Amino acid sequence: MCAWSAPKWHFTHKFKFLNKDIKMKMLSSVNQYNKLLLNVVLLLLSLAFTSCNYWHDDQQGCEAHLRLQLVYDMNMKFADAFAHEVKTVRLHAFNLAGKLVYSKIEPVDRILADGGMNLDDLTPGTYDLQVWAEGDLRHEESYIYKGVDGEEGIGKSDIRDFKTLVNREDKKVNHDLTPLFHGMVKNADLTAVYGQIKTVTARLTKDTNHFKVVLQHLSGNNLNPDDFDFVITDSNGYLDYDNSLLADDELIYPAWSKYAGKAGVTSSGAGEQTSVSVAVAELSTSRLVKGHDMRLRVYNHSTGKSIINIPLIDYALLVKGNYNKAMSDQEYLDRQDTYDLVFFLDDEKKWLATSIYINSWRVVLSHADM
Repeated sequence: MCAWSAPKWHFTHKFKFLNKDIKMKMLSSVNQYNKLLLNVVLLLLSLAFTSCNYWHDDQQGCEAHLRLQLVYDMNMKFADAFAHEVKTVRLHAFNLAGKLVYSKIEPVDRILADGGMNLDDLTPGTYDLQVWAEGDLRHEESYIYKGVDGEEGIGKSDIRDFKTLVNREDKKVNHDLTPLFHGMVKNADLTAVYGQIKTVTARLTKDTNHFKVVLQHLSGNNLNPDDFDFVITDSNGYLDYDNSLLADDELIYPAWSKYAGKAGVTSSGAGEQTSVSVAVAELSTSRLVKGHDMRLRVYNHSTGKSIINIPLIDYALLVKGNYNKAMSDQEYLDRQDTYDLVFFLDDEKKWLATSIYINSWRVVLSHADM
């Protein structure tokens, strides 16, 4: 009896053909896979050899960079005016023990060209940063900077040493003031990140203020500016390292410029504009701080008698305005750095203490502090 067996030749024959096709496809797939794998390996090797985290020594483009960005937007336009108003920056860096570890003075043109103040020569770490900066030069040596910086002060000078004094002679500041700015950054993170630029931002506050005082005769008669003496007084000429005011002598800021000017006046009834002569004085002071008794005084030059005597900070805050009511008084005083004041005089050249114009706002007074 013959045993039954499957027709192996037919199945095997067909399988061999199928197996060959599969082998060809598999071989093609393997080749493609090997190529893909090789490309991936080459890519990974390339990344490994160029990565700043893997090879950060002597690799061009993988250095860690440190920059200090400076911003001056503490103004009434809420816009950064650093490039326009600041000309020179004086930087001090202190370790967390308060000791000086780094100092640098640099012109703003260089800072802008570098995309910020270049601190690549500062050892990476965490520091307290202090900035004193100046604007357009108005008077040589407007300020005396305290504290020993440079090599002599490294590791010795303390952050509390770096104060600024308004230069004066016998308690008088007989000159315009170069604009002064201050900035402070506590615990500035300037740790290095290879292949990246680590940036810290310092925001500046302007410490100088400009006043223009205009005297106008009510009748339109000409006024000679030399017939009047203008002064501002305040004990605000000594600024601490953190920009707060230190105890100081009461300084006298006389007008550094007086001249005659013209003002347009609208005649009542006809509505016509006429030009009248006015006396103008310009004065500069250090920082305005709420609570200080800063006063504007105007004297008759020939008699020495006071014709105007007002608490200047109180009057400045009168025109803070509804839209700025959410702002603190001190923030307003720090943002506003120019004040135009117009006073009207009678036939005896005395102030008609019923109103005053401050920055184009008419303030009606119920009484005057004379």
